[in-house]
Amino acid sequence: MQASYSANITTADGVLIEVPLSKEAVAVDDGVVSINRFQFPVVRMDGGKGVAFGFEVHFREGARPVAITVDDVSDAPIMNVFVDNAPVLGKNNTWRALSPAHDKSDVLIKWMMTLDNTVQVYRFTVKLQDGKTHVLRYPIFAPAQMKTYMRTQIGAS
Repeated sequence: MQASYSANITTADGVLIEVPLSKEAVAVDDGVVSINRFQFPVVRMDGGKGVAFGFEVHFREGARPVAITVDDVSDAPIMNVFVDNAPVLGKNNTWRALSPAHDKSDVLIKWMMTLDNTVQVYRFTVKLQDGKTHVLRYPIFAPAQMKTYMRTQIGAS
C-alpha cells in the first residue's frame, strides 16, 4: 500500500482547497461539469517554443455552456488564462480548447521557471444556457522534475 499526501491551499480568491501531492490527474466534477484534462503542451511559436494551456471539459447531457473562463487563482493577482465566449461542444458533450503559446518570460508560466515543487490552482467559471454558473477549481501539483523537463523543452534551462 502506497501512502497518499495532500496539502491544504488557500487560493487567491479565498477558497480553501485540498491538493493531492501526486503526479496523477485530479478528478474535478460537480455532477454537471467535469474537468477531464488540463495539460501544458509544448508548441512552436515565433522565435522557438512555448507552453500552451490545453483543456478538456465534459458536460452532462443537456447542459450547454455559453461562456467558459479559466483563471489562475494560485496567487494574487488572479490572472486570466483563457476565455471562450462561444464554446462549441464536440463528441460526447466535450469542450476542448488550446490557449495561445506563452514564452518563458510570460507571467502565466513563471512558476515553471522556479526550481522547487509548485502547486497551482485554476478556476473554471462556466456559464450555462439555463442561466446557472458553475465554478470548479482544478489543482495541479508540479514536481520539480516535471518543471525541469518543461524548461528543457522550451529552451529555458
